[in-house]
Amino acid sequence: MNSFVKGILFGVGIGLLIAPMKGDEMRRLVSERLGELRGYIPENEQLDIYKSQITDRVNQTAGTLKDYAQQAASTVKSSASNLSNIAQNAGTTLKSSGQDVASTTKDALNSTKNSSNF
Repeated sequence: MNSFVKGILFGVGIGLLIAPMKGDEMRRLVSERLGELRGYIPENEQLDIYKSQITDRVNQTAGTLKDYAQQAASTVKSSASNLSNIAQNAGTTLKSSGQDVASTTKDALNSTKNSSNF
C-alpha cells in the first residue's frame, strides 16, 4: 500500500513537471480539484456523529456478548451441578447394590454351611 501511494505521488509530480500548462493555470486547476475533493470528506461534526454511532454499536455488541457469556457460564454451572447430583446418586445406588450383593453372598454362604453341617 505504501509503495502504491508513493507511486501515485511520483506520477503526479512527474505529470506536473512536464504538463503543457502554465504555472498559474496549473495552480488554479489543482486548487479547483482540491476543492472538489474536500467536498467528499465529511465535516468534523459528521465524523463525530459517525464515531458516536460506532461507539454505541460496539458498546451494544459488547453488552450482548457479555450477556451471552453469562448465560453460557450459568448453563455450564447448572449442568455441572446436575452431573454432580447424578454422580452422587449413582454412587449411593452402587454402594447400596454392593451391600445387597455382599449381604446376599453372606447369606448364601451361611446357608451352604448350615446345609453341609446336617
